[in-house]
Amino acid sequence: MKKSFLIISLIISVIALLIVSCSKKEDAGETPTPGPNSWSPAPGANGTVPTAVLPMALADSVGEYFTVHTGENPPIFDGQFVSSPHVLLYSNFEDDSIGAEFNDRYIAFFGNNEFMDFYGKQWDDEYDDYYEEAYRKLYVLGTGDNFTCYYITEAYPNGMYAKQSTIFSGRWDASYGGLRDFQVAVILTETSGNPNLAPVGSFRVLGDGDGLAVDTMWMGSKRSVSNERVMTDEDAFRMFRVK
Repeated sequence: MKKSFLIISLIISVIALLIVSCSKKEDAGETPTPGPNSWSPAPGANGTVPTAVLPMALADSVGEYFTVHTGENPPIFDGQFVSSPHVLLYSNFEDDSIGAEFNDRYIAFFGNNEFMDFYGKQWDDEYDDYYEEAYRKLYVLGTGDNFTCYYITEAYPNGMYAKQSTIFSGRWDASYGGLRDFQVAVILTETSGNPNLAPVGSFRVLGDGDGLAVDTMWMGSKRSVSNERVMTDEDAFRMFRVK
């Protein structure tokens, strides 16, 4: 009985120490930093991209180089594709070279003309491995064969808050089973002053260099991503790293 009492007392003491430790961290400003969090906010009126994804202050600048489709009756473009060559169409980074070729971007969309699940894969030269993504229930906008879909990502690269939006755009071509005029825009919408990231409002527009992201069964018949390398907060914002 005495031994049991000692064990229970020890457990209570450990729990109390953990609570005190967490409290001290909060008092010192050491808040926990969750992993990358991504979601797709509801569209605006008449099937427009919400300002949380494309801020009004950037809409005109991004719109010069990236086609934003609106509407409430987009196509179903369920399939697996590759953007190759995947090139930089525009960037407001001073040192970027327009037309520079990136590693092929593998993309897959599964769903209907309201929501799409997105899967992506791209070779990462730094890690000598594929960088993989998987996001659920992206809202889809558009009319006829034209579509736009998007998601927002929040994370704490280097322990400092940042938020970005990713927008896909294109035209479903049933005759080729591919995506015409495929583009992706990535916009840095918020930071807490992270010196390793570009300034807020930075954006890049990339797309298929020959105008058609072709159909390819890069995932096979399975709608899953292996996620062999876990995405870190730094991974999620690698498009905007300057240091």
